[in-house]
Amino acid sequence: MDQQNDLSPPWGTTIKLIVGVILFVLFALAVYVLRKVFTPIIFGAIIAYLLFPLASAVARITRLSHGLATVIVFLVLLGLLVPIGFLVTPMLVDQVADLRDVLINTLNYLDSLGEGTIEILPGLEIGGQTLVDEITYALSNLIRTTASKSISLLVGASKTLLLAIFTIFIAFYFTADAHKLIDWLQGLGPSNYRADVKILLSQINDIWGDFFRGQVVLAIVVTLILTALSFAIGLPQPLLMGILGGLLEFLVSVGHTIWLIVALALALIEGSTYLPVSNVVFALIVVATNLAFTKFDLNYLIPKIVGSRVHLHPVVVIIGIIIGATVAGVLGIALAAPTIATLRVIGRYIRAKMFDLDPFPELKAAPAAVPQPERPAVLPAGSQREAPPVGGSQKADA
Repeated sequence: MDQQNDLSPPWGTTIKLIVGVILFVLFALAVYVLRKVFTPIIFGAIIAYLLFPLASAVARITRLSHGLATVIVFLVLLGLLVPIGFLVTPMLVDQVADLRDVLINTLNYLDSLGEGTIEILPGLEIGGQTLVDEITYALSNLIRTTASKSISLLVGASKTLLLAIFTIFIAFYFTADAHKLIDWLQGLGPSNYRADVKILLSQINDIWGDFFRGQVVLAIVVTLILTALSFAIGLPQPLLMGILGGLLEFLVSVGHTIWLIVALALALIEGSTYLPVSNVVFALIVVATNLAFTKFDLNYLIPKIVGSRVHLHPVVVIIGIIIGATVAGVLGIALAAPTIATLRVIGRYIRAKMFDLDPFPELKAAPAAVPQPERPAVLPAGSQREAPPVGGSQKADA
């Protein structure tokens, strides 16, 4: 009894709020300061998220443990990627060599410009040698800077390789222990809110699932289409431009513009590989091709493949890209859209709770007489475990 009287009194609401805010601020600062350390963790989590359904399917079909199925999946994946890397790398090296030849031809072209004047507009001319000197000076600075940083680039490559190895190990353990991680996340909330936590995690899982599965498929489709289009119009380095376009699909709202800038540079400097037109006319053909593909991509490919769950207003996406680039670089740009969509789901829940509204009105939209099937407990497709039905479809439109 005396021992119970010596216990400190419980914290009041004000103290709990202050401590919660302090902990949140400290956590946010730690994440920002150590953001580079989180890069392999984030990539590992992404890989695990994509491979978890496959490992679950292998475990279900072969009746092996989930851990052993994960080992099989990673071994098969590495066995496929390594030969593909050996096949694709020489082609990419040839494409880079062609880019080097383009640079040499550009320098030779600049030398020829120095012999006369260049007409920019009717009646407005500039000395060719002046322009050549300025460009040569800029290229010389670029070459000197690149040479001085060769050792730093070598060290950076070593760090990248080491981070890649760490990422693979992290992805493996995340995939093997996904059940434990999900159970831990669902148990974070108080007992009265665990049903809400399950629904929120399910909605967030839908967002990221649609994004990753859709973006991977979209990147492959765009790579094939842009490679074919580049071959069709005679754009130099078509394979490299196709792969670049596929990767840039992860940069929502800005990827098409970046691809067009690179393609225009090649068109104006090198021209078409077989079309009998001037470089300027070919550049216009590249612009028209890019505009047609962009319209097709935005109006058909993205809605059909990625879906509308991550659909956001372009202004919101651009603001998210700026913030993501500031906080996490390229990774922040690529993950800006699903992150904002996730915050939108959490924000709607908080708003509903603050104003005493129903946080999940969409769950009551289904007819009560129609029995709703059970759905997996916040797991990617292919999971073996199921959660109790919540009383309606949890696939809320994010």
